[in-house]
Amino acid sequence: MSRILIIDDELSLRRVLRSILERAGHTVLDAPNAGEGMALWRREPTDVVVTDIFMPDKDGIHVLTEMKRIATKPKIIVMSGGGQRGLFDWKANALALGADRVLVKPFDPPTLLSTIQEVLAGDAGRQDAVHLLRPTDQRKFQRMPVSLPVYFGDGVLNQSGMVLDISREGCRIRCPHVEPELKYFQVEIRLNEPQEALTVELAVRRWSRNADFGVEFIRMEPDQQARLLSVIRRCEEGASPPN
Repeated sequence: MSRILIIDDELSLRRVLRSILERAGHTVLDAPNAGEGMALWRREPTDVVVTDIFMPDKDGIHVLTEMKRIATKPKIIVMSGGGQRGLFDWKANALALGADRVLVKPFDPPTLLSTIQEVLAGDAGRQDAVHLLRPTDQRKFQRMPVSLPVYFGDGVLNQSGMVLDISREGCRIRCPHVEPELKYFQVEIRLNEPQEALTVELAVRRWSRNADFGVEFIRMEPDQQARLLSVIRRCEEGASPPN
């Protein structure tokens, strides 16, 4: 059978999942947060990682982004009890960042075990959202025209450009020489007021065309989500983007 790592801040849930998986013949490790979970996985790699998405300190997004740096990463199942947190749909975002499956709590033992078997069986039918889209595909919300300086990077590659339009789900950036390797990054959009910025902790590049590319916002702090909505409201009213 397989080796499985469970990462969740709820001790009672880790115990229940461990019991279900061990009775099915799997070897199970567990950790209370993403930081400890990644450290444990590096010491004792597993075939599958089952992680909660929302946890104190480092969360499931941290697991997904860290695993992208590993040549032979395990299968990753992301779970949570909520369909949306703030502006963002956690299920779509987890798939966009490389999760093999998502599970919505509460789920029963057969669902957990069948999901484990599916990811171990291979990638057939995998819901993979990590691919470049056409510019017209990312249009769930109206995009508002703006002209704002932006800085983006992953700590290794850092670039700048101009935001040409923005919505509650993302923005369009013009950067003639964007690095092709830069797919997941932090974004800082400079607003019209001095020293004011809109910060996106994690974003993904979703499409590219000539010098422009589309960005989907994955993770933002609540105050930044509120600032984003304020920017969009001002644009809708025909005013300049606020601080």
